[in-house]
Amino acid sequence: MTSEAVDPDRIGPPVVAEHLSKTYRLGELLRLEDTLRTVTRRATARPLLEALRGVSFEAYTGECYGIVGGNGSGKSTLLQILAGITLPTSGTLTVRGSVLPMLAVGAGFHHELTGRENSFLYGTILGLDRQVIESKLADIAAFAELERHFDTPLKRYSAGMQSRLCFAIAMLFPANVYCFDEVLAVVDGEFKDRCLAEVRALAAKGATVFFISHDLEQVGTLCDRVMWLQDGASREIGDAESVIERYGRHVAGVPDA
Repeated sequence: MTSEAVDPDRIGPPVVAEHLSKTYRLGELLRLEDTLRTVTRRATARPLLEALRGVSFEAYTGECYGIVGGNGSGKSTLLQILAGITLPTSGTLTVRGSVLPMLAVGAGFHHELTGRENSFLYGTILGLDRQVIESKLADIAAFAELERHFDTPLKRYSAGMQSRLCFAIAMLFPANVYCFDEVLAVVDGEFKDRCLAEVRALAAKGATVFFISHDLEQVGTLCDRVMWLQDGASREIGDAESVIERYGRHVAGVPDA
């Protein structure tokens, strides 16, 4: 994977994937016995899992790009590669600019630290300047509606409070590419609607947004284009309404017309 500094005069999509594949060997580290067999060269070959198979796409500046598919279809693996958390087995991914990943509620947070401390930690991991982080803390607490609990350890937060903190950090720390993976699954309706509006605003300001959700209505409302992943491969890429309609029919077991 290559990463390039953002050049506003350069023409080209901020994210380009070409034939991305990711393969895992099942059960590699299940037991100490397996490790010992590997050392003594008596281990039997473990089966392979192709989490992604030759996925290619481009995502553009100011675009909300949705990804749909069943469990195990490769959605989260794709965003993990995009975020630099794991590397592809083959293929290339070019990302122009900084990436802010929100791939699970509480991912990257320390439950013994407070909301304030976790916000500072996350900004530091992203490589943001200390002054930038400090200038955003009050806004993060306000957006997440956690002013009274911002100095409370995360282990005492409910799932909804953690989700609100995650989303507030994503909204208020600067990046060029944002990745959201089911981070709105446990928040209430009013806050969810506000978050969807804020994600749309990120794209309107020129960011590229990747959005995964099993809520097809959310994806259809938010996204411009959608990729349908199935068994690790890209089954279809197109405008959100068309792809979601066909995917919904597939999930419901309705045959294509």
